[in-house]
Amino acid sequence: MSITITKAMVDPNLFEPYLRGRQRDLNSWQAWRVCLKAVYGRPITTASERKLVEECTGRSVDELDPAGYDEALLLCGRRSGKSRIAGFIAGYESTLSGREATLDPGELGLVTVVSPTKLQSRIVHRYIEASLSSPMLQREVLPGDREGFELRSGVRVQILAGNFATVRGFSQLCVVVDEICFFGVEEESKIRSDTELIRAVRPALANSGGKLIAIGSKYAEKGWGYRTWKRWREGKQNRTLVWDAPSKRMNPLLRQSVIDAALADDYEAARAEYLNEWRQDVSTWLPREAIEPCIVPNRKELIARPNVQYVGFVDLSGGRSDSGACAISHRDADKKKSVLDCVKEYRAPYSPAVAVADMCDVLKSYGIRRVIGDNYSGEWVSQAFVKNGISYQKSDKPKSAIYLELLPRICSGEVELLDDPVLIQQLCGLERRTRSGGKDIVDHSPGAKDDVANAAAGALVNASKGRFEFGFLRRDGTGTAGSGKALRNRIALGRLAQMQSGRH
Repeated sequence: MSITITKAMVDPNLFEPYLRGRQRDLNSWQAWRVCLKAVYGRPITTASERKLVEECTGRSVDELDPAGYDEALLLCGRRSGKSRIAGFIAGYESTLSGREATLDPGELGLVTVVSPTKLQSRIVHRYIEASLSSPMLQREVLPGDREGFELRSGVRVQILAGNFATVRGFSQLCVVVDEICFFGVEEESKIRSDTELIRAVRPALANSGGKLIAIGSKYAEKGWGYRTWKRWREGKQNRTLVWDAPSKRMNPLLRQSVIDAALADDYEAARAEYLNEWRQDVSTWLPREAIEPCIVPNRKELIARPNVQYVGFVDLSGGRSDSGACAISHRDADKKKSVLDCVKEYRAPYSPAVAVADMCDVLKSYGIRRVIGDNYSGEWVSQAFVKNGISYQKSDKPKSAIYLELLPRICSGEVELLDDPVLIQQLCGLERRTRSGGKDIVDHSPGAKDDVANAAAGALVNASKGRFEFGFLRRDGTGTAGSGKALRNRIALGRLAQMQSGRH
């Protein structure tokens, strides 16, 4: 017979030593205990518990499902104990829930914890191991590896970092998602959004009837987390329990001075992290639904064609942490579209000199002799391109302005994008932030990258502009693939100079 999660939480032979730790007593976990009562359908009887439920769910206890919920979204502020609770839930589900009874002989059941990055996964991994450290539970644990461990019952605790492709081949007994609102934010995460993640999780839990517990702090008003919260608050969905609480409500030991200092330093950020409010200054640049119609399926690259004017744009870095990128585009007058022909990423760490030399070879293959680049200030950038036979011009607009200029072109279907996963992920991950004075800034989210997106956007926007043509060269210095020899280029330049100076 299985023991309830709320009893296991306070049992000194089970999880009480883990939750108490060195600095906390069980009373400091009371809010979490009431939360888990709501999730697992345990009786909520006292006046203080009923008040807490109403405060954190926006509904009375009588409105909740008395049998509990198969899905729960627990949105709580930073330092509220979320990761520690995630470790406890995974520990309980793997040892005492009794869900392994749904497995056939020889079948491996998984209790899986998914987080956006490897670092977050390692943190939760340590918490799960610590949760099973009591003598009674420890003897059930078999030696494991960096990605998890097995129990004598035939259950495996699995840790995944932003990759849920492996879940489809296993029977899931429980899935705990850590930092649900930050999937698709970190570049390391292979899950493009929390919506994609939830869609992958649900079928894997169907046979066992296991729970999906999504835990995290609020961030931008987007994705499954935000939509689920909004529908719950509006009374439009009852499938997923939503628990919503600031940090100090869940962790009374958190010092108010820490919260006050954070609010004074960056009000909007601290408001989201500790007061658990959605960020009002952050929104999605463009939803995936707007970008996908512009993607040409299975088009990875277009070869250079004669008599086509190409534009190149590069994004360079020092090569240590940020990637570099080069993109080439042209304007299709018949379609009235800017077409992305080629995009190349140079993943960090890389040699900038080697990357520039390769970029120049690519640019020359499209007849390009002058490339536009972002406002990266290193003087070596211009010199490196000149050394390889390409002149370098800094963009007259910052990348934020380029993104804002590209936005209406995508919405109106005036661009054709390559079917490149990195490019699409980076475009979908861009955020639009409102700064003081009402100025909009478009940039990647914290911890993510936009090198490929920046290069592609620069090439598409510059290709869309009208250009004066003469001979084999264009006023902006871009070229036509297979446009002729250097002598004819020099003649054309001379004539162009005469026309511009009025001596023709």
